[in-house]
Amino acid sequence: MNRNAHVPTGKAGTISRGKAALAAGLAGAAVLGLFAAQSANSAPPRKPVASVTTVSPYVVNHFGEENADTGRAERRPKDLVLSEFTGIHRVTWKVWGPTKAVGTGEVTGTWCLDTCLDKPLKATVVLSDPRTVDGRVVYSAFTLAPAGRSNAYDSEDLQGKRPLATR
Repeated sequence: MNRNAHVPTGKAGTISRGKAALAAGLAGAAVLGLFAAQSANSAPPRKPVASVTTVSPYVVNHFGEENADTGRAERRPKDLVLSEFTGIHRVTWKVWGPTKAVGTGEVTGTWCLDTCLDKPLKATVVLSDPRTVDGRVVYSAFTLAPAGRSNAYDSEDLQGKRPLATR
């Protein structure tokens, strides 16, 4: 069969079969495109995927004369004031995450001046309970666990979870 045979158009001219096939294909694609567009418009709208962001909280630290009154928001401080009675120094942070921070260091406090000022106690500190304060996420509690003889001291700071300064 001759692919270039002329097909009458009903008018004064003729078109080739190749052009007719191309025109039919384009018309079919247009119909399919309209169908697809209508199907897309009738489909339920897609819900946006929630992005997950991990916030690394700060700790408000009152260590040092310059921070004693106002505190300073820090991450992974080497020295940290836990309360008006207790501080932890030379801290090595093992975890600093969105829900808790865990570190080990040397504890001193007014409750052990006679013994721990010269020989600080080895201890683990856990910062927890992050909350938003003044637009910033900060840890709001601490738990202190001295190694060994913690029951030898009478201090509220050694009695489980305690509040941590947030400002």
